[in-house]
Amino acid sequence: MTERNVAVVIPTYNEAGNIGTVLELTFTTFSSGNINGWVIVVDDNSPDGTADVVESIKDKYGKIVVIRRPRKLGLGSAYKDGFALALEKLDVEYLAEMDADGSHPPEKIPLMLDFLMKSGADCVVASRYVEGGSWGRGSSSRTLVSKGANLLARLATGIKLKDMTSGYRLYKAEALRHLKLDGLDSGYVFQVQIIYELAKNGFRVVEYPFVFMPRLGGKSKLGKTEFWRFFKWCIKTMLARLFKTR
Repeated sequence: MTERNVAVVIPTYNEAGNIGTVLELTFTTFSSGNINGWVIVVDDNSPDGTADVVESIKDKYGKIVVIRRPRKLGLGSAYKDGFALALEKLDVEYLAEMDADGSHPPEKIPLMLDFLMKSGADCVVASRYVEGGSWGRGSSSRTLVSKGANLLARLATGIKLKDMTSGYRLYKAEALRHLKLDGLDSGYVFQVQIIYELAKNGFRVVEYPFVFMPRLGGKSKLGKTEFWRFFKWCIKTMLARLFKTR
């Protein structure tokens, strides 16, 4: 099997208790999956010293880059910074995004990569809502919010993907090079925007099932402000599509 070159971007804020385990599992997966892999950790000045934890284990794994940012700048902003570094400085064919809390099993990366290559698509989204995908235990309230957000995202964009908001994805680097990432939102709605931009530019997005696992520890970082920005963008986009305005 030909070795695949992948960079995984992981945004962090107060994930010191989780990031070590996630990195260990990720690099173990790289080794077993014949992947020449990099991990880019984008940290928003975590008070718990997450970036310092990553720096302390860089030598063990080698291909880790830490981007230290001065404050919380948003999930979308973190992905834009990570993608920009990978596209400019690393020789990779694929870019992935993944959470730092253990909810996205790293062992799915080779399977998603195989599926992407066989399907001929440009992006594969790890989906909770296709056959074989699901939520892990203790996620009933989040499931309800997620399903509502996905329904709104589908209505806004006209895209039929079942899991538009999943933060576990794999992209072809060339597809991302064709997008104007700087113009996308710095917050959570970035996840839907980038799928919308891929579709508008003729790129194909597919879904691969996975089980969303409970956090290893800590709390979710999504707040009411992010949901409000998400809602406003979806309504604005839906109206623009319906009335054919820019």
